[in-house]
This record gives sequence, structure tokens and C-alpha cells, in this order.
Amino acid sequence: MRMMSPIPIQATRSVIGQGRTESQVFEKMMKLIHLLPCSLLAGASLTVFPAAAQTSIAEQQDARVIENLQRHGADLTKTHDIDFFLVFGQESDAVAAADHLRARGYQIAGIGEVPKRTLWEVHAKRKMAPEIGAMQAITRDLSALAASYHGYYDGWGTVGIK
Repeated sequence: MRMMSPIPIQATRSVIGQGRTESQVFEKMMKLIHLLPCSLLAGASLTVFPAAAQTSIAEQQDARVIENLQRHGADLTKTHDIDFFLVFGQESDAVAAADHLRARGYQIAGIGEVPKRTLWEVHAKRKMAPEIGAMQAITRDLSALAASYHGYYDGWGTVGIK
């Protein structure tokens, strides 16, 4: 049995995918920024992303998760158990996407209704090293897969292994 170190779970879950468009997320961010004291904003930088850059934002989230794993001492050359999450409006779409994922070599950990929402989440798993290029390719691939079944890719997470 492999012992895992107590490295915090690192994950990226899309705020875009939670039923919000990028423009809605941007508007919300701008409202929140207006509430911040000017002293906090003096050293801050804000990057504005065009609406077509959702995958780019998700890929940046991938990079942040990997940076957090590294910062907490994870060995990114080792195989990790990585959890992937996709969300759909209909159970039938979730099941079809899960079948597609299974055919691609993912283990399906579960398909379930999201509490207090009329959404269905697919939780898929894969053992792999969390290398940035591979994770960003998976993000693009699973985003396209989810969209083809009227859903969205909601990110990935893992427990860092030393």
C-alpha cells in the first residue's frame, strides 16, 4: 500500500462552467473589484480575457494547480490518482459522456445529481503524472467532450504525492 503525504488536495473547478458565461464572470469580478479598497488594488493586476478564451482560462487554472502541487512538495514525475469532473443538465447526457470516457480509458467513480441543483456530475479518474502539457490537453479534450453532450468540464484535482 502506498502512503500518501499530507499534501493538500489541489483542484481547479471552473467558475465559468457553473452556468455562467465569461462575460457574466467578468461582470461579477468587476462588481467585486469596485468593493475593494483602493489600497488593495494599487499593486494588483487584472487580466481581461475575451469571451472566446474559456479554454485558455481553464488551462491557466491547470497551471495554477500544478504550481500549488509543486509548492507543497508533490513529485510531479510520480503517478497520481487524478479526479476529473464534468457536469450535465440531463442524466442521459451524463451517462453517455461517462460511457465515452470509459471507452477512453477513464475509470468512472460515479454519476450523480448535484445537490440542490438540477444538474448531473460525472466523476472520472485516471492514474497519471500531472504534467502541464498533458493536463492542458486533457482540459481541452474533456471541455470538447462535455460540450458535445450539452455539458461543461468542471476541472480536476488530486492529492499530491511526494
